[in-house]
Amino acid sequence: MKKVTLILILASMMSCVGTHRVDVWKTMTIASGDSIVVDKLKAPATLEIKNLSNENVSLISELNMPKTIIANSQLNYRLPKKSRLILENQNPDSVSIHLHYSSNKPIIINHKELR
Repeated sequence: MKKVTLILILASMMSCVGTHRVDVWKTMTIASGDSIVVDKLKAPATLEIKNLSNENVSLISELNMPKTIIANSQLNYRLPKKSRLILENQNPDSVSIHLHYSSNKPIIINHKELR
């Protein structure tokens, strides 16, 4: 009986191995003239970016997507695998954004992994 229970527990753990999701909420400040780089993604990701400041934030990407996030607004976008996105502050003042990221794998922002 113990062996059957152990086998069932191991089988249920193995079925959940590939279904882990990374879900990150992070508030970031972008200094004047600085940028945040979301490097090549290892898996498709859903991004929700809220611009918390009174200035626009520029988006640089090879994808067909909006080029700016207007002041005090929000952008929802599904980034495909191996895509790259740069959020750039071209304003004289710092801007704050709130990033919500959801995917099967962590992303790399400014050479650091978010989990």
